[in-house]
Amino acid sequence: MAKTRVTPLTTYYDPNQLRDAQEHYEYARAMGCLTWGTWDHGIRSFAQRVEDFVRTFPPVDPVRFSPGGSLIRQQDGTFAPGSAGSRLDRFLRQDCSPGSIHELLARHGLKLNDGPAYRDMSFAAASFRDSARRRNHRLRVLHGGVDIEPADMDAAKADFLDKQEAARAAQDVREAVKRMNEELEKHRGEGDG
Repeated sequence: MAKTRVTPLTTYYDPNQLRDAQEHYEYARAMGCLTWGTWDHGIRSFAQRVEDFVRTFPPVDPVRFSPGGSLIRQQDGTFAPGSAGSRLDRFLRQDCSPGSIHELLARHGLKLNDGPAYRDMSFAAASFRDSARRRNHRLRVLHGGVDIEPADMDAAKADFLDKQEAARAAQDVREAVKRMNEELEKHRGEGDG
């Protein structure tokens, strides 16, 4: 009888190396992983958060449940879903970039013993207009949109309104000429009778 050789499975992280990270609590609360519900103020236990993380990102195949993953830029400039290999590379990054193990752990209020140091990232909100412009540009890049936002939006809006007013004025003139012709025909018809 031949023996079958079992290859050992590669584990990408050790769940026993996970630690509670109070510095990530606010981030975890914002992501919805620190508490049981939106309005719940009680923090889930460390063991529950570890179990949740390990079930979501199994140590043997951490990208099993993330089929789409990040988008990868293609040679023609478009984006396509990444492969399992690119998702695993992203997961194994040793920084706190989105999708890395350290960022995903922070979502649960956890960290690895040998993880990168915590960096407090401040956020300065731009004006609504600038935020919308940046978002629209990123959406166009992502989805390959053909509409290009003009450099001077105010001038473009003024030009658009001028064109609308000219079109409306032309329509009003056509309607006035039509009414005038109808009245002339009506008066000619009365004069013939």
